Amino acid sequence: MRKLVLISIFFLFIQCKTEDFAEKGLNQRNDLFKPAFQYSYKEIISEPEFKNLKMLGTVKKTGVHGQRMYGQILRSLRFQNITKKVEKKYNLPENLLLAMIIHESGGVDLLPNSTDDGGIGLIHMQPSLATQFGLKTYKNCDKLVSKKHGKELRQLIIQNKYDRKKLIYYDDRFHPILNIDAAARMLVYYKMGYKSRKTPLEKAIYGYAGKYNYKKYYKNVLLYMEKLNDNLLIDDIRKDFNNQNKLLTINGKKGSFDLYIKAHQKQNINYGLKKYK
Repeated sequence: MRKLVLISIFFLFIQCKTEDFAEKGLNQRNDLFKPAFQYSYKEIISEPEFKNLKMLGTVKKTGVHGQRMYGQILRSLRFQNITKKVEKKYNLPENLLLAMIIHESGGVDLLPNSTDDGGIGLIHMQPSLATQFGLKTYKNCDKLVSKKHGKELRQLIIQNKYDRKKLIYYDDRFHPILNIDAAARMLVYYKMGYKSRKTPLEKAIYGYAGKYNYKKYYKNVLLYMEKLNDNLLIDDIRKDFNNQNKLLTINGKKGSFDLYIKAHQKQNINYGLKKYK
């Protein structure tokens, strides 16, 4: 009963929050097609050295398996300092973008769509949408679905040994900030155009996910937002991670869940997080 009440309160909060979901500093809808932020990579924070790291869940072609929910949230939290800043810029509900990362890629960096249809990014984007919103795609692909492009992306990742620093020069969707910012611009753009939906958030998700995927996508995103706001759940993930990583070291010092997340989030500075406004 208590859980039902808490869930009801959460959804009521989201419903109220979405009423304030509006664009900031944007005069025209078409302005959203143009990225206002450009940055590649500059090593400001040295890459951390992890030893004896045991992740929750295992990654396969279709995403995280085993401890699926815990593993997805763990991996996605590595990018929360980006999503928070982007959500603030575009006045989006808290943890909306992080919930979309969980849904799209499970926080698994450099994971193409499992069907190799051309989608890539922490928040998966098809080439046509990416180019429409000002992102560079590999070989300038601008198709909605392209099996050829999808296979090329998978091969490109292997050729570059899963090194995101190199991959961002081929395709902007590999860049965590450019990818997440583009997703935010898409949401704001779509929420301004669908009058058939009740709330701005529903309009945004309807436009982003499409008519056929909307209901499931919207339901899952709200579920993940609820999970991300559940401090008891996050604490349980923390305990599980720490129990499995008693020998973890980060840069030669004893590691933990919080230190692991912090080390990854610091890396986002190298992709321009401090310059992002």
